[in-house]
Amino acid sequence: MNDGEGKTNKKTLSRRQILQTGSVLAGAALLPMPAIIGRAYALDAKDAFKGEELTVCAWSGGYLDSFKTAISDPFNAKYGTKVSLVGGWDQMVAQMKAAPAGKPPFDITISEEYTTLGALAEDLYAKTDRSKLPQLSEVQPFYLTARPEAARDYGVPLGLGFLLPMMNTALTTDKPLSWSTMWDKDLEGKLALDAGAYWWLIAISALWGAKVDFNTFYDWKPGMASDPIFDAVERLRPAKYYKDGAELSFLMLQEQASFAEIYSADALGLMQNGGPTYKTGIPTDGTVAYGDWYIKVKGTQHDALADAFLGYLLEKETQDRFIQVQMSVMSRKDVKVPTFWNNYPVTNEDLVKNVRLMTMQGLERLLPNFDAMGERFQQAVLKTSKG
Repeated sequence: MNDGEGKTNKKTLSRRQILQTGSVLAGAALLPMPAIIGRAYALDAKDAFKGEELTVCAWSGGYLDSFKTAISDPFNAKYGTKVSLVGGWDQMVAQMKAAPAGKPPFDITISEEYTTLGALAEDLYAKTDRSKLPQLSEVQPFYLTARPEAARDYGVPLGLGFLLPMMNTALTTDKPLSWSTMWDKDLEGKLALDAGAYWWLIAISALWGAKVDFNTFYDWKPGMASDPIFDAVERLRPAKYYKDGAELSFLMLQEQASFAEIYSADALGLMQNGGPTYKTGIPTDGTVAYGDWYIKVKGTQHDALADAFLGYLLEKETQDRFIQVQMSVMSRKDVKVPTFWNNYPVTNEDLVKNVRLMTMQGLERLLPNFDAMGERFQQAVLKTSKG
């Protein structure tokens, strides 16, 4: 993941910490329940938290701007609080671990499966009292069933982020919006691919013989006699491996690339800048997702306000606003889907069919070979970039 516009520069520190501390599924169950502070929630009593501060960590870049506009600013305006935002990617695990006891760097943090696995293994999260969140009944079952039982009491799902194919139809004519289009001979030298992402490798593994649960991806080992994932990567001939969302925007808008894989956090802005010929969305062959969970950090001095904010994230009005400015899939069943969303998974069945989530259990299987996979990926990048 990167530090700005796209999720690119994946760090290795936290996964090494995970390997040193052992399985989260065993350790997470031992985390203590935080004390329940006897105060009214902001959603029940408007002045209960007036003037109180809360720091929330969200994905950096355009996502952070969308979160401020659609979520934290309206919350502050309604309840008189002082919620402030900081941006981050997976360095938040190291930040929380390095902080003094009782003084976490933020009170609530966003977390997908990778960072959740690391943070739970380090005992950095506080449990969420789900009995105080009646809004969870409006969340699609997919979000909880895709999570290990030992992790379900930590935080709430705002939605999902995605890896999506994007194309400029003025240059690709009638090519389908599909991952398979990446291998179209007409697009050799016209692709833009993330130089440090593993998410699109999962999309490739799904196309090249993996099951929906990504066994081919999770079971990858260095030196395999048959390596269908990287064999497929090396058949690609991209124009450029981009480093971040800003570089990708330049490549697409300057027509140096006509087809790209893009993170949903960057997709809406690039579509709006590119105009009506730009097309993206979940393709018919499905796509890869990561969970956008917001979780209370252990040691917060704003426990009750943090719980109130988590509840606010699950409200229909909150999610209706956010989906208008960010190409996320929201966790609620009843959000108003904007017209720009192509093939939005409206039902739980749609999510099961079209969304492939890198699960926490799968990551545990993958982590012992993660660094070796990174080295193999770089070899493939060097080879294909010469084409």
